[in-house]
Amino acid sequence: MRNCGGADLISSISAPLLIHVGLAFALSLRILYRKLQVNTALAWIVVLIAMPIAGPVLYGLFGAHSLGQRRLKIGQRIRRYYQKAYAVARADGVDLAGIAEPFGALAGSIARESGFPVLARNAYTILTDAGEILESMGRDIDRAQSDCCLEFYIIDPSGRVEAILDAVLRAASRGVSCTILADDYGSKPFFRSVWPARLRAAGVNVIHSLPVAVIKSFSKRSDLRNHRKLLICDRSVAYTGSFNLVDPHLFKSGSHVGEWIDLMMRVEGQMVDAIACVFNADALLDTPESKDWRTVIGNRAQDRDLPALPFDARKAASPDSRILMQLLPSGPEMADATIFEFIVAAIFNARRRVRIVTPYFIPDQAVLLALKSAAKRGVAVEIIVPEKVDTRIGQYASEASYEELLGAGVAIGRFTGGLLHAKAVLIDEGVTLFGTVNMDMRSFYLNLELSLILYDRQISADLDTIIDTYAARSTMIDKAAWSTRPRTQRFLENLLRLAGPLL
Repeated sequence: MRNCGGADLISSISAPLLIHVGLAFALSLRILYRKLQVNTALAWIVVLIAMPIAGPVLYGLFGAHSLGQRRLKIGQRIRRYYQKAYAVARADGVDLAGIAEPFGALAGSIARESGFPVLARNAYTILTDAGEILESMGRDIDRAQSDCCLEFYIIDPSGRVEAILDAVLRAASRGVSCTILADDYGSKPFFRSVWPARLRAAGVNVIHSLPVAVIKSFSKRSDLRNHRKLLICDRSVAYTGSFNLVDPHLFKSGSHVGEWIDLMMRVEGQMVDAIACVFNADALLDTPESKDWRTVIGNRAQDRDLPALPFDARKAASPDSRILMQLLPSGPEMADATIFEFIVAAIFNARRRVRIVTPYFIPDQAVLLALKSAAKRGVAVEIIVPEKVDTRIGQYASEASYEELLGAGVAIGRFTGGLLHAKAVLIDEGVTLFGTVNMDMRSFYLNLELSLILYDRQISADLDTIIDTYAARSTMIDKAAWSTRPRTQRFLENLLRLAGPLL
């Protein structure tokens, strides 16, 4: 009897154990065949083994990069369709030999992979103040005559943002075709407010981007977000950068990190058409009514099925100025992690300076190696981050890399004037990455992002001046003082560093 009871006990234990081992093995095998980065793969395998029930559930929800098979299969094809329709796909005679190597070769590689070449006939204005950004956007929306398109990760319809939404209502009332594409998760306050109903009643097309739902989570990850931020008016002017459609006076005022500080670039010229290609593809992919994809892509006669932006030539002439810009959309819907490859290659090839401004700095080993290598060979490497961010996990995971970087000679400043949300990477004097990308794995691999690569000394100088003002309000971390931080802080850094590949 005793033996039978022991056998029953072993059987009752071994059945769930065998199921756990089998499931963990199967998912681990899938991870190995996906050829993820080693640290990310190991982190997921540890989670699967250590957490019998929660591990597979977490991997099912957050482990696969899929945005759904439909989006993965046709996203690139749709973008190429618009690139051809707007004549963006041609190189336009830009001589890449004028860009310092190896960045000219990198620009050619990006053009081949993304379809977006370097475009020369552009003009720009960098906006640094939230009130200035909102007022400038409002003026352009009020001037719009044919179309007005907004795409934002966060729309918070309070404070000064209401004036922007009112401007969209006015534009719709005078016959302008208006579309608002907002991330379903990031813009929850917007979708739960009265504004979507008011806007739709006025004829505005309001679209949920990457909608979140329990059933959808079985076919695509629920934490993959549309982190892009852009506005296009009449295909003559566009905005992009780090600024969400929020009023910093009110947004997350209870998080005790201060007002959010952002950068936005207003561009005119050929780059507007490139940005329009991204918006049109995103809007089409997130519009439930767009079902017959082959007809929409392949037949110009089906224009009624396409998003608001038209195919006719832009009314505004391109500027005569020569400012080299290249658009680089990124995210799991792209074939390769081109943005990550560009950043690592750019840092490795820096000769004089690397200057980085980012709110979330959780580098992987490749980025760490590139930064340390640059500093050790005499390149001036400076990183400016906020003193406080809105997530403690991200704060500790970021700080885990400071000691290593400080030891290599990297200068790290912590901005004390609020949550510095601006994002820029300056390489030497003539190459700049500007847009929505943070220096973390989520931005490199998971979120839909939008970056401008700027091959222009004047833009670099302008951003240098702006970053100087951030540096003046930052406290530089002293290597010796940092080494004396409490052991509890060191423990939390080392613990949460393990979650870095999954954040």
